[in-house]
Amino acid sequence: GVRKERPVADEETVQKLIAALETQSMKYEVYFKLVLATGMRRGEACGLRWSDIDWRHRTIHVQRTVVKLSGQKIFTKEPKTTSGNRRVYISKEMCKLLKTWKQECAWQTEQAEGQILTEDDYLFRQPGGDPMVPTTFTFRFKKILKENGLPQNLSVHSLRHTNASLLIAQGVDVRTVAGLLGHSQPSTTLDIYAHAFDKTKREAQEKLGKVMGL
Repeated sequence: GVRKERPVADEETVQKLIAALETQSMKYEVYFKLVLATGMRRGEACGLRWSDIDWRHRTIHVQRTVVKLSGQKIFTKEPKTTSGNRRVYISKEMCKLLKTWKQECAWQTEQAEGQILTEDDYLFRQPGGDPMVPTTFTFRFKKILKENGLPQNLSVHSLRHTNASLLIAQGVDVRTVAGLLGHSQPSTTLDIYAHAFDKTKREAQEKLGKVMGL
C-alpha cells in the first residue's frame, strides 16, 4: 500500500509545544511531555502506576493500557504484543518533573479525598482512583494546539511519531527504535518510518562521501 506521511512536529514546533505545555496545569504538562519523551501510546501513559517507575535506574515499565469504550466501564489490558511490555528510559529532568507531580498528586488526594497516595495509584488518576482516559487528553491537546497557533493536524499520537522521528534523526538504529516503541518487528518500524530512515541513510552516505572525497 501507499505509505502515508504521518504528521510529526519538527524541532521548532516541539520547542513551541513544550513552551505551551508549561502554561498548562501540571497534569497535562506531565502527560504530554512524557508521551513526547518516551513515544508511549496514549492508553499506555494513562495506564501507568507509580510502581512502574524505577527512580534509581530512571526507567518506566510499560505493561498495561487503558481502554474506555463508550457506555462501558474503564478497564486496563495488557499490551497488544509481548514486545509492548517494555522499559523506556527517562532523563533526569523528566524524573524531577515526575517526582514533583507525585508530590502534587499526594497532596491533592489527601486534600480532596482524605486518602494517602499509594504506589498502586495511577499517575493520571480520577478522583476515586480510576485512571484518566485517553480521550480526555485528546480533547485537551486539540485545545492547546488551537490556543497556541500550533499545527492543527497534530494529535497526541503525533507525539509518538515525533519521538520516533527525532530518534531516527539522531541516527538511532531501527531495532532500538522498535524496542522503545514496543513494535514486535523492526520491519513495522521501518515501514512506518521509511522516509525518516531514508533521510538518515542519505546523510550517512554524504558523510561517507566527505571522508572519501567521492
